[in-house]
Amino acid sequence: MNGSAGFEDFYRINYPRVAAAAFLLTGDREEGADLAQEAFVRAYARWRAVSHHPCPEAWLFRVVSNLAVSRHRREQLRFRSERAWTGWTTATPAPDGPEPGLLSALARLTAAQRTVVVLRYYADLSVDQVSEVLGKRPGTVRALTSQAFSRLRPILVTKGVYP
Repeated sequence: MNGSAGFEDFYRINYPRVAAAAFLLTGDREEGADLAQEAFVRAYARWRAVSHHPCPEAWLFRVVSNLAVSRHRREQLRFRSERAWTGWTTATPAPDGPEPGLLSALARLTAAQRTVVVLRYYADLSVDQVSEVLGKRPGTVRALTSQAFSRLRPILVTKGVYP
């Protein structure tokens, strides 16, 4: 994928998944769209290198994940409260979006757990790909996944999202 035509195709193909993953990471559709756009701006600025990356899509998900974590840290500093992410409970997903119960359940995970779950099960990346994207060992990715599901299971069962 070289040149601006290559980037345009890359953008067109990948934007919906990246924006949806960013939405799941932030709990806010507009913030997710902003993060996705920022990730693509960064990809465009580095397109020569990104287009030769072994998995340019994984590079994008890493950028979006990092931007979401940075956003969360800014919010924590600004509000100094667990209620800083009130958008999670008030966000209205699009008709084709995820279950509201899923959004509120994801909001209860740590940023690292939420990122791993979104990348593994929404972006459909393997443990090794998530490990590479996040710069964590595969064992850490598996541990975060296990911790996340331990926290998610009772929440999703109670909300009727999980059998």
